[in-house]
Amino acid sequence: MQSRSEPTKRCRLLSLLICVALLIHCSENSTTIHPLALAFAFPQLRLGVRVLRTRKTPPKKIHANPIVPNRKPYSFVGRTTSRTMSTEETNGGSGASDLPRIDGSETIGSTRWLKLETLSYTDATGSQRKWDYATRTTKASKSSTDAVVIIPLLKRPYKKEGETGNEKDEEDKDDVLDTLLVEQFRPPVGRATLEFPAGLIDAGETPEQAALRELREETGYVGEACRIPPVVSRQVCMSPGLCDETVQCVVVVVDLDNPYNDPSGALFEATPDEGEHITVHRVSLKDGFQTLLDKGSSPMAIMGLYLFAMGLEVGKTMGK
Repeated sequence: MQSRSEPTKRCRLLSLLICVALLIHCSENSTTIHPLALAFAFPQLRLGVRVLRTRKTPPKKIHANPIVPNRKPYSFVGRTTSRTMSTEETNGGSGASDLPRIDGSETIGSTRWLKLETLSYTDATGSQRKWDYATRTTKASKSSTDAVVIIPLLKRPYKKEGETGNEKDEEDKDDVLDTLLVEQFRPPVGRATLEFPAGLIDAGETPEQAALRELREETGYVGEACRIPPVVSRQVCMSPGLCDETVQCVVVVVDLDNPYNDPSGALFEATPDEGEHITVHRVSLKDGFQTLLDKGSSPMAIMGLYLFAMGLEVGKTMGK
């Protein structure tokens, strides 16, 4: 519905256009402007300029979420919170104001472990956009790592120089290079998955400490920490279109001559969390993971493991 002031504004703008046309006509034809015309034109010019200054164009609303472009308000029970992100959070502490950039975040709903948030951001063209994503409630900051993925290397790294087996079985025993995979039921996909051991980083832990702890909890094996320290990767994202979860891959050497790593011994012990039902698979890295690449194989391989298996197969093919 138009307000009562709209017709008045339109009349003033029309008068302004008439006055401007009159002044231009007189100027082009060197015609003397009558004083009464000036007396009429000058106030109309001032009013017209004032009207133009007060006219505002509403900003165009753009919702960039490809899943719900016209999202209705959420029906979560609870209080909605919002915050503006600092320069350190949005630009990694560089203080840069280049586009694109994150402008703020609004919490839509939350459970014990997860939050649904809507990000407000400015894209590379300067347009204001929004994006819905999930985040962990345990995440300390936007730059912190959520979890570790452990790649165990089962071998005998401390074999003495010059020591060799006299029999073929001894040689094979010393030349072993295996890894560990864990199989467990994952409710979101409704089936069992095959993965590298992994777990969240507890408060105050380093990625190395978290990797050694999670490896023993899930598999029972103890990784080397002193003579051969774990090798930690840079941060990598998991599913950046859906969540902000980041992990670091940790390569851990497992000494098979360590008594703690003898599954038949009294020192071997796995302590999975309550509700975790894990089956551990020992797999030869030399033989590769060909069975994981077969279509329809069960359980379902997690993407990182599948890419790892493909890399092994490609390497074997190129080495022939």
